Amino acid sequence: MLVVLHGDREHAKDVAARWRAAAKASGWVLLALEVPEGNSWWRWGGDPGWVIARAEKVIADANVDRTRVYLAGWSGGATYIGDYAQAWEKMFAGVVIHGGGRAPTDATCVKHLPAFFLVGDRNSLHRLAIELRKYLAGCKQEIVWDVVEHGAHEAERKALTTKKASAILAWLAREKR
Repeated sequence: MLVVLHGDREHAKDVAARWRAAAKASGWVLLALEVPEGNSWWRWGGDPGWVIARAEKVIADANVDRTRVYLAGWSGGATYIGDYAQAWEKMFAGVVIHGGGRAPTDATCVKHLPAFFLVGDRNSLHRLAIELRKYLAGCKQEIVWDVVEHGAHEAERKALTTKKASAILAWLAREKR
């Protein structure tokens, strides 16, 4: 199962549309969550337990293998994932950081949180994704660093084609919690 978090000033249906074809072709359950307040996950900054509770409900309802649940975020959703990195490792077998990211303020290492980054080197906040990568590398996590060369934020968004999403899902599928 893949849980996806949208970017700022968009909705769950928008981020779901970018993952839907690849998820369907691979037989994955897709859960796209709408931020509970406002239009930004990182600005909301609410309890990660809210995300986990929604995932738990779908896991139970759809009889999903609990060892194969993953979390992906686009832009502000990716930043929210990084902000709360330690909260995810008991629930998710891996994460996707797409066009965003930021290292948590709590430097306590995660024990198991493999991460696939799809980021552009011309994103004005690219340094924040680099800081998240450094944090995870320091925790000895498996990392894929997929850079959109000369890519700003819109190029990052467009980089998640169905083919790329399928490749990311295949990479995630190797990981179990």
